Amino acid sequence: MEKIFTLAELVEEYGTEVQKESFENNGNLNRRSFDSIIKRVEQDWESVKEEGRGSKRKIKCSGKLEDKAMKKDGRVRSGRQQVEHRIPMDVIVATHLEYDMTQQASMSLGKWAVEFGLITELEYDLLRSRHSSKLRQKHIDKAIQSGTLEEDQTKLLDEFTQHCLEIYGQLVKTLEHMEKCGIILFYENWMAYGKDGKVSINPEIMKKILKARRELMKKHEVVEFNLTAHRNAKKVKNFNREWKETLAEVKDENGNKLGIKYYWKEYAVILKASSKAVQRYLETYCVDSLEVYVNDKDLFINENVADYELKRKVNIMKKAEKRHKQKLQEYKEQKISFATAEDEEWIRFFYTQQELEDIVAGYDLGVKRLHLQNLYMERMGQLFELYNIKGYNNKKHLEGVS
Repeated sequence: MEKIFTLAELVEEYGTEVQKESFENNGNLNRRSFDSIIKRVEQDWESVKEEGRGSKRKIKCSGKLEDKAMKKDGRVRSGRQQVEHRIPMDVIVATHLEYDMTQQASMSLGKWAVEFGLITELEYDLLRSRHSSKLRQKHIDKAIQSGTLEEDQTKLLDEFTQHCLEIYGQLVKTLEHMEKCGIILFYENWMAYGKDGKVSINPEIMKKILKARRELMKKHEVVEFNLTAHRNAKKVKNFNREWKETLAEVKDENGNKLGIKYYWKEYAVILKASSKAVQRYLETYCVDSLEVYVNDKDLFINENVADYELKRKVNIMKKAEKRHKQKLQEYKEQKISFATAEDEEWIRFFYTQQELEDIVAGYDLGVKRLHLQNLYMERMGQLFELYNIKGYNNKKHLEGVS
Protein backbone atom coordinates (compact mmCIF):
# COMPACT_ATOMS: atom_id res chain seq x y z
CA MET A 1 0.00 0.00 0.00
CA GLU A 2 1.22 3.49 -0.87
CA LYS A 3 -0.05 6.98 -0.02
CA ILE A 4 1.19 10.49 -0.84
CA PHE A 5 0.37 13.29 1.62
CA THR A 6 0.52 17.01 0.99
CA LEU A 7 1.93 18.91 3.95
CA ALA A 8 -1.57 20.10 4.84
CA GLU A 9 -2.94 16.53 4.76
CA LEU A 10 -0.03 15.28 6.84
CA VAL A 11 -0.57 17.94 9.52
CA GLU A 12 -4.30 17.23 9.57
CA GLU A 13 -3.82 13.49 10.11
CA TYR A 14 -0.71 13.38 12.31
CA GLY A 15 -0.23 16.84 13.81
CA THR A 16 -1.04 17.93 17.36
CA GLU A 17 -3.53 20.74 17.96
CA VAL A 18 -0.65 23.15 18.47
CA GLN A 19 1.00 22.08 15.20
CA LYS A 20 -2.28 22.36 13.32
CA GLU A 21 -2.81 25.88 14.64
CA SER A 22 0.77 26.86 13.74
CA PHE A 23 0.34 25.53 10.19
CA GLU A 24 -2.97 27.34 9.78
CA ASN A 25 -1.38 30.63 10.86
CA ASN A 26 1.88 30.31 8.89
CA GLY A 27 1.06 27.99 5.99
CA ASN A 28 4.19 26.01 6.81
CA LEU A 29 6.03 24.21 9.65
CA ASN A 30 9.44 24.75 11.17
CA ARG A 31 11.87 21.82 10.93
CA ARG A 32 11.44 20.77 14.52
CA SER A 33 7.65 20.45 14.25
CA PHE A 34 7.92 18.66 10.92
CA ASP A 35 10.42 16.11 12.27
CA SER A 36 8.16 15.53 15.27
CA ILE A 37 5.24 14.69 12.95
CA ILE A 38 7.43 12.42 10.81
CA LYS A 39 8.27 10.33 13.90
CA ARG A 40 4.56 9.63 14.34
CA VAL A 41 4.18 8.84 10.65
CA GLU A 42 7.00 6.29 10.90
CA GLN A 43 4.98 4.38 13.46
CA ASP A 44 2.36 3.65 10.76
CA TRP A 45 4.50 3.18 7.63
CA GLU A 46 7.58 1.11 6.76
CA SER A 47 8.98 3.76 4.40
CA VAL A 48 8.54 7.54 4.63
CA LYS A 49 10.19 9.84 2.04
CA GLU A 50 10.09 13.62 1.80
CA GLU A 51 9.90 15.18 -1.69
CA GLY A 52 10.12 18.90 -2.44
CA ARG A 53 10.62 21.85 -0.11
CA GLY A 54 8.65 24.22 2.09
CA SER A 55 4.85 24.25 2.04
CA LYS A 56 4.79 22.54 -1.37
CA ARG A 57 6.59 19.39 -0.21
CA LYS A 58 4.94 15.97 -0.44
CA ILE A 59 5.48 12.96 1.82
CA LYS A 60 5.45 9.57 0.13
CA CYS A 61 4.54 6.68 2.47
CA SER A 62 4.60 2.98 1.61
CA GLY A 63 4.09 -0.32 3.44
CA LYS A 64 1.24 0.33 5.89
CA LEU A 65 2.00 -1.45 9.19
CA GLU A 66 -0.58 -3.75 10.79
CA ASP A 67 0.52 -2.70 14.28
CA LYS A 68 1.82 0.70 15.30
CA ALA A 69 5.62 0.63 15.47
CA MET A 70 7.63 1.91 18.41
CA LYS A 71 8.55 5.56 18.43
CA LYS A 72 12.27 5.80 17.73
CA ASP A 73 13.84 7.73 20.54
CA GLY A 74 17.55 7.41 21.23
CA ARG A 75 17.11 8.97 24.65
CA VAL A 76 14.89 6.08 25.75
CA ARG A 77 17.39 3.49 24.63
CA SER A 78 20.43 5.16 26.16
CA GLY A 79 18.58 5.71 29.42
CA ARG A 80 17.56 2.08 29.60
CA GLN A 81 21.18 0.93 29.31
CA GLN A 82 22.17 2.56 32.58
CA VAL A 83 21.53 -0.80 34.28
CA GLU A 84 23.77 -3.35 32.52
CA HIS A 85 21.20 -6.16 32.44
CA ARG A 86 18.23 -4.01 31.35
CA ILE A 87 18.44 -4.85 27.62
CA PRO A 88 18.66 -8.65 28.01
CA MET A 89 15.88 -8.39 30.60
CA ASP A 90 13.71 -6.58 28.03
CA VAL A 91 14.44 -9.37 25.54
CA ILE A 92 13.57 -12.14 28.03
CA VAL A 93 10.25 -10.51 28.97
CA ALA A 94 9.27 -9.67 25.37
CA THR A 95 9.98 -13.15 24.00
CA HIS A 96 8.29 -14.85 26.96
CA LEU A 97 5.13 -12.84 26.34
CA GLU A 98 5.36 -13.44 22.59
CA TYR A 99 5.29 -17.20 23.15
CA ASP A 100 2.30 -16.65 25.48
CA MET A 101 3.76 -18.94 28.13
CA THR A 102 2.24 -17.18 31.15
CA GLN A 103 -0.18 -19.16 33.32
CA GLN A 104 -1.88 -16.16 34.97
CA ALA A 105 -2.69 -12.63 33.84
CA SER A 106 -2.33 -11.02 37.28
CA MET A 107 0.43 -11.73 39.83
CA SER A 108 2.73 -10.01 42.28
CA LEU A 109 5.99 -8.60 40.90
CA GLY A 110 7.89 -11.40 42.61
CA LYS A 111 5.85 -14.07 40.88
CA TRP A 112 6.20 -12.27 37.53
CA ALA A 113 9.98 -12.18 38.07
CA VAL A 114 9.96 -15.96 38.64
CA GLU A 115 7.59 -16.46 35.68
CA PHE A 116 9.97 -14.59 33.36
CA GLY A 117 12.99 -16.47 34.76
CA LEU A 118 14.57 -13.28 36.14
CA ILE A 119 14.97 -14.77 39.63
CA THR A 120 14.79 -18.28 41.06
CA GLU A 121 12.07 -19.60 43.37
CA LEU A 122 14.58 -19.56 46.21
CA GLU A 123 15.50 -15.91 45.65
CA TYR A 124 11.79 -15.04 45.54
CA ASP A 125 11.41 -16.84 48.87
CA LEU A 126 14.31 -14.81 50.29
CA LEU A 127 12.63 -11.54 49.24
CA ARG A 128 9.36 -12.69 50.83
CA SER A 129 11.21 -13.39 54.09
CA ARG A 130 11.38 -9.62 54.66
CA HIS A 131 7.86 -9.94 56.01
CA SER A 132 8.27 -13.11 58.08
CA SER A 133 10.78 -13.61 60.91
CA LYS A 134 10.16 -17.38 60.80
CA LEU A 135 10.94 -17.59 57.07
CA ARG A 136 13.92 -15.26 57.46
CA GLN A 137 15.40 -17.56 60.11
CA LYS A 138 15.21 -20.47 57.66
CA HIS A 139 17.26 -18.46 55.18
CA ILE A 140 19.77 -17.50 57.87
CA ASP A 141 20.10 -21.20 58.80
CA LYS A 142 20.54 -22.09 55.12
CA ALA A 143 23.34 -19.53 54.63
CA ILE A 144 25.12 -20.74 57.77
CA GLN A 145 24.76 -24.46 56.96
CA SER A 146 26.08 -23.87 53.45
CA GLY A 147 29.24 -22.38 54.99
CA THR A 148 28.64 -19.00 53.34
CA LEU A 149 28.05 -17.06 56.58
CA GLU A 150 28.77 -17.44 60.28
CA GLU A 151 26.37 -16.73 63.16
CA ASP A 152 27.54 -13.14 63.62
CA GLN A 153 27.50 -12.31 59.88
CA THR A 154 23.78 -12.60 59.14
CA LYS A 155 23.44 -8.88 58.49
CA LEU A 156 25.23 -9.55 55.21
CA LEU A 157 22.17 -11.55 54.14
CA ASP A 158 20.01 -8.46 54.74
CA GLU A 159 22.32 -6.37 52.57
CA PHE A 160 22.23 -9.00 49.82
CA THR A 161 18.41 -9.05 50.05
CA GLN A 162 18.30 -5.29 49.51
CA HIS A 163 20.41 -5.64 46.35
CA CYS A 164 18.14 -8.42 45.04
CA LEU A 165 15.05 -6.35 45.77
CA GLU A 166 16.07 -3.87 43.07
CA ILE A 167 14.96 -6.37 40.40
CA TYR A 168 11.33 -5.48 41.16
CA GLY A 169 11.80 -1.81 40.29
CA GLN A 170 13.77 -2.75 37.17
CA LEU A 171 11.01 -5.12 36.03
CA VAL A 172 8.38 -2.39 36.53
CA LYS A 173 10.40 -0.03 34.31
CA THR A 174 10.61 -2.70 31.59
CA LEU A 175 6.86 -3.36 31.72
CA GLU A 176 6.02 0.36 31.74
CA HIS A 177 8.29 0.85 28.73
CA MET A 178 6.63 -2.01 26.85
CA GLU A 179 3.23 -0.51 27.64
CA LYS A 180 4.29 2.86 26.21
CA CYS A 181 5.44 1.04 23.06
CA GLY A 182 2.01 -0.57 22.68
CA ILE A 183 3.26 -4.13 23.30
CA ILE A 184 1.32 -4.93 26.47
CA LEU A 185 -1.51 -3.82 28.73
CA PHE A 186 -0.12 -3.26 32.23
CA TYR A 187 -1.96 -2.14 35.35
CA GLU A 188 -1.84 -2.70 39.10
CA ASN A 189 -4.31 -3.85 41.72
CA TRP A 190 -3.97 -3.99 45.52
CA MET A 191 -4.92 -7.23 47.25
CA ALA A 192 -5.16 -8.20 50.92
CA TYR A 193 -5.72 -11.26 53.07
CA GLY A 194 -8.25 -10.59 55.80
CA LYS A 195 -10.73 -12.36 58.04
CA ASP A 196 -12.78 -13.51 55.02
CA GLY A 197 -9.79 -14.55 52.88
CA LYS A 198 -8.37 -12.82 49.81
CA VAL A 199 -9.98 -9.49 48.87
CA SER A 200 -9.33 -6.68 46.38
CA ILE A 201 -8.66 -3.30 48.00
CA ASN A 202 -10.36 -0.16 46.71
CA PRO A 203 -7.71 2.42 45.58
CA GLU A 204 -9.10 5.09 47.91
CA ILE A 205 -8.94 2.73 50.90
CA MET A 206 -5.41 1.70 49.92
CA LYS A 207 -4.41 5.36 49.80
CA LYS A 208 -5.59 5.73 53.40
CA ILE A 209 -3.75 2.56 54.46
CA LEU A 210 -0.46 3.79 53.00
CA LYS A 211 -0.92 7.21 54.56
CA ALA A 212 -1.53 5.61 57.98
CA ARG A 213 1.63 3.54 57.55
CA ARG A 214 3.75 6.59 56.71
CA GLU A 215 2.41 8.44 59.74
CA LEU A 216 3.09 5.46 61.99
CA MET A 217 6.65 5.11 60.67
CA LYS A 218 7.21 8.80 61.38
CA LYS A 219 5.80 8.39 64.88
CA HIS A 220 8.17 5.50 65.68
CA GLU A 221 11.11 7.07 63.78
CA VAL A 222 11.72 4.08 61.50
CA VAL A 223 12.44 3.76 57.78
CA GLU A 224 12.02 0.77 55.45
CA PHE A 225 15.60 -0.43 55.97
CA ASN A 226 15.06 -0.53 59.74
CA LEU A 227 12.06 -2.82 59.29
CA THR A 228 14.22 -5.31 57.36
CA ALA A 229 17.63 -5.03 59.01
CA HIS A 230 16.80 -4.10 62.61
CA ARG A 231 13.95 -6.43 63.45
CA ASN A 232 14.88 -6.75 67.12
CA ALA A 233 15.16 -3.00 67.75
CA LYS A 234 12.63 -1.75 70.28
CA LYS A 235 11.23 0.94 67.98
CA VAL A 236 10.74 -1.58 65.16
CA LYS A 237 8.91 -3.99 67.48
CA ASN A 238 6.70 -1.14 68.72
CA PHE A 239 5.93 -0.09 65.14
CA ASN A 240 5.06 -3.66 64.07
CA ARG A 241 2.75 -4.16 67.02
CA GLU A 242 0.82 -0.92 66.40
CA TRP A 243 0.79 -1.46 62.62
CA LYS A 244 -0.76 -4.91 63.06
CA GLU A 245 -3.50 -3.38 65.18
CA THR A 246 -4.06 -0.54 62.69
CA LEU A 247 -4.39 -2.93 59.73
CA ALA A 248 -6.92 -5.09 61.55
CA GLU A 249 -9.17 -2.03 62.04
CA VAL A 250 -9.31 -1.00 58.34
CA LYS A 251 -12.86 -0.84 56.95
CA ASP A 252 -14.16 -1.18 53.38
CA GLU A 253 -16.26 1.40 51.51
CA ASN A 254 -19.39 0.09 53.27
CA GLY A 255 -17.93 0.48 56.74
CA ASN A 256 -17.26 -3.24 57.29
CA LYS A 257 -14.09 -4.15 59.15
CA LEU A 258 -11.79 -6.17 56.87
CA GLY A 259 -9.47 -7.59 59.52
CA ILE A 260 -6.46 -7.31 57.20
CA LYS A 261 -3.44 -9.43 58.14
CA TYR A 262 -1.26 -8.45 55.21
CA TYR A 263 -1.55 -6.90 51.75
CA TRP A 264 0.33 -6.88 48.46
CA LYS A 265 0.25 -5.36 44.98
CA GLU A 266 -0.56 -7.45 41.92
CA TYR A 267 0.15 -6.52 38.30
CA ALA A 268 -1.85 -7.56 35.27
CA VAL A 269 0.36 -8.09 32.21
CA ILE A 270 -1.39 -8.94 28.93
CA LEU A 271 0.23 -9.17 25.50
CA LYS A 272 -1.46 -6.64 23.24
CA ALA A 273 0.61 -6.68 20.04
CA SER A 274 1.37 -9.27 17.37
CA SER A 275 4.62 -11.20 16.93
CA LYS A 276 5.68 -8.65 14.28
CA ALA A 277 5.27 -5.82 16.76
CA VAL A 278 7.42 -7.67 19.30
CA GLN A 279 10.09 -8.06 16.62
CA ARG A 280 9.97 -4.32 15.87
CA TYR A 281 10.28 -3.62 19.60
CA LEU A 282 13.46 -5.71 19.70
CA GLU A 283 14.69 -4.07 16.49
CA THR A 284 14.25 -0.62 17.99
CA TYR A 285 15.66 -1.20 21.47
CA CYS A 286 17.83 -4.32 21.13
CA VAL A 287 19.12 -3.89 17.58
CA ASP A 288 22.43 -5.68 18.22
CA SER A 289 20.58 -8.95 18.84
CA LEU A 290 17.99 -8.79 16.06
CA GLU A 291 19.85 -10.91 13.50
CA VAL A 292 20.14 -13.82 15.95
CA TYR A 293 16.48 -13.40 16.89
CA VAL A 294 15.37 -13.73 13.27
CA ASN A 295 17.65 -16.69 12.46
CA ASP A 296 17.43 -18.79 15.64
CA LYS A 297 14.97 -17.73 18.35
CA ASP A 298 15.97 -20.49 20.81
CA LEU A 299 19.65 -19.54 20.59
CA PHE A 300 18.69 -15.87 20.89
CA ILE A 301 16.71 -16.50 24.10
CA ASN A 302 19.40 -18.72 25.68
CA GLU A 303 22.15 -16.19 24.93
CA ASN A 304 20.16 -13.35 26.45
CA VAL A 305 19.35 -15.38 29.58
CA ALA A 306 23.07 -16.06 30.10
CA ASP A 307 23.89 -12.40 29.34
CA TYR A 308 21.23 -11.21 31.80
CA GLU A 309 22.44 -13.46 34.65
CA LEU A 310 26.07 -12.42 34.18
CA LYS A 311 25.32 -8.68 33.93
CA ARG A 312 22.94 -8.76 36.88
CA LYS A 313 25.61 -10.34 39.07
CA VAL A 314 28.10 -7.69 37.90
CA ASN A 315 25.59 -4.98 38.81
CA ILE A 316 25.05 -6.38 42.33
CA MET A 317 28.77 -6.89 42.91
CA LYS A 318 29.55 -3.31 41.81
CA LYS A 319 27.20 -1.99 44.49
CA ALA A 320 28.64 -4.38 47.06
CA GLU A 321 32.16 -3.22 46.21
CA LYS A 322 31.12 0.41 46.61
CA ARG A 323 29.80 -0.35 50.11
CA HIS A 324 32.92 -2.35 50.95
CA LYS A 325 35.20 0.56 50.06
CA GLN A 326 32.94 2.98 51.93
CA LYS A 327 33.06 0.89 55.13
CA LEU A 328 36.84 0.47 54.94
CA GLN A 329 37.21 4.23 54.64
CA GLU A 330 34.94 4.74 57.65
CA TYR A 331 37.00 2.30 59.72
CA LYS A 332 40.21 4.03 58.65
CA GLU A 333 38.94 7.46 59.71
CA GLN A 334 37.30 6.22 62.89
CA LYS A 335 38.17 8.28 65.96
CA ILE A 336 37.09 7.83 69.56
CA SER A 337 36.91 10.82 71.87
CA PHE A 338 35.85 11.27 75.50
CA ALA A 339 34.49 14.19 77.44
CA THR A 340 37.15 13.94 80.17
CA ALA A 341 40.22 11.86 81.01
CA GLU A 342 38.27 10.37 83.92
CA ASP A 343 35.50 9.22 81.54
CA GLU A 344 38.08 7.64 79.25
CA GLU A 345 39.76 5.76 82.08
CA TRP A 346 36.40 4.46 83.35
CA ILE A 347 35.12 3.34 79.91
CA ARG A 348 38.41 1.72 78.91
CA PHE A 349 38.22 -0.36 82.07
CA PHE A 350 35.21 -2.18 80.54
CA TYR A 351 35.99 -2.11 76.79
CA THR A 352 38.96 -2.93 74.58
CA GLN A 353 39.92 -0.52 71.79
CA GLN A 354 38.43 -2.89 69.19
CA GLU A 355 35.11 -3.12 71.05
CA LEU A 356 34.90 0.67 71.30
CA GLU A 357 35.53 1.02 67.58
CA ASP A 358 32.80 -1.50 66.83
CA ILE A 359 30.34 0.33 69.07
CA VAL A 360 31.10 3.63 67.33
CA ALA A 361 30.81 1.96 63.91
CA GLY A 362 27.39 0.65 64.83
CA TYR A 363 28.02 -2.40 62.68
CA ASP A 364 27.94 -6.16 63.34
CA LEU A 365 31.33 -7.44 64.45
CA GLY A 366 31.20 -10.41 62.08
CA VAL A 367 30.46 -8.29 59.01
CA LYS A 368 33.14 -5.79 60.02
CA ARG A 369 35.60 -8.68 60.18
CA LEU A 370 34.64 -9.64 56.60
CA HIS A 371 35.41 -6.09 55.46
CA LEU A 372 38.74 -5.90 57.26
CA GLN A 373 39.84 -9.35 56.05
CA ASN A 374 38.74 -8.50 52.49
CA LEU A 375 36.26 -11.40 52.46
CA TYR A 376 33.15 -9.25 52.07
CA MET A 377 33.04 -9.40 48.26
CA GLU A 378 33.75 -13.14 48.21
CA ARG A 379 30.84 -13.85 50.57
CA MET A 380 28.49 -11.62 48.60
CA GLY A 381 29.37 -13.52 45.43
CA GLN A 382 28.76 -16.83 47.21
CA LEU A 383 25.31 -15.64 48.28
CA PHE A 384 24.48 -14.76 44.68
CA GLU A 385 25.49 -18.25 43.54
CA LEU A 386 23.57 -19.85 46.42
CA TYR A 387 20.33 -18.11 45.49
CA ASN A 388 20.60 -18.49 41.74
CA ILE A 389 20.83 -22.28 41.50
CA LYS A 390 18.07 -23.48 39.18
CA GLY A 391 16.21 -26.77 38.95
CA TYR A 392 15.55 -27.75 42.57
CA ASN A 393 12.47 -28.18 44.77
CA ASN A 394 12.25 -24.93 46.74
CA LYS A 395 10.19 -26.41 49.58
CA LYS A 396 12.63 -29.26 50.16
CA HIS A 397 15.55 -26.84 49.97
CA LEU A 398 14.27 -24.92 52.98
CA GLU A 399 12.77 -27.87 54.85
CA GLY A 400 16.26 -29.28 55.03
CA VAL A 401 17.33 -26.42 57.29
CA SER A 402 14.21 -26.12 59.46
